Amino acid sequence: MPSLLEGVLLVLAILPALLVAVLVTPIKLGFSATTSPTWRVKIAARLFAGLTPEILIHDSQRRLTKRKQRAAKKSRRTAKSHQNSVRRARAIAAAPRLVVGLLRPIHLQHLRMDADIGLADPADTGQLLGFLSALKFSLPSPSPVSIAIRPDLSGPCASGAIEAQLSFVPAAFLPPGVRFAWHVFGSNS
Repeated sequence: MPSLLEGVLLVLAILPALLVAVLVTPIKLGFSATTSPTWRVKIAARLFAGLTPEILIHDSQRRLTKRKQRAAKKSRRTAKSHQNSVRRARAIAAAPRLVVGLLRPIHLQHLRMDADIGLADPADTGQLLGFLSALKFSLPSPSPVSIAIRPDLSGPCASGAIEAQLSFVPAAFLPPGVRFAWHVFGSNS
């Protein structure tokens, strides 16, 4: 019969392996937003290439508790008011490479958009619809993107729903992050 110490050691051995497995397997991140009957934004993640149940990250229908609201206000107030100008310049110079490096490992699984769009001027609505149509038809044929946009020429309006699912491997974000940190904090040039 295993002792308590053996059980604790087993858990301590499994936790690092589980952490490595989470870092090297794809995570599916789902996003959905709707405008009817009310605005709702929901973000959820599924670990191990989508094999786990959804882990809710954000749901605009859920209310924050008073403690979380106070903590959010306090963290905004305690932000640093000044930074080193040399590091800021290095960070600005390295930011484009960081953005490209962080976007490269993200893969779009699917994107569905169904919307009614209207601007104050019908001509502007037509121009926007033309731009979005050109964007829609420039995608490759077997595309994971489905876009349905209907113009509303009667006046300003934006309603509909959008749903997207992204997939990424968390460990793939480490090299660009390390390069950025080295460029901003580590190099003496």
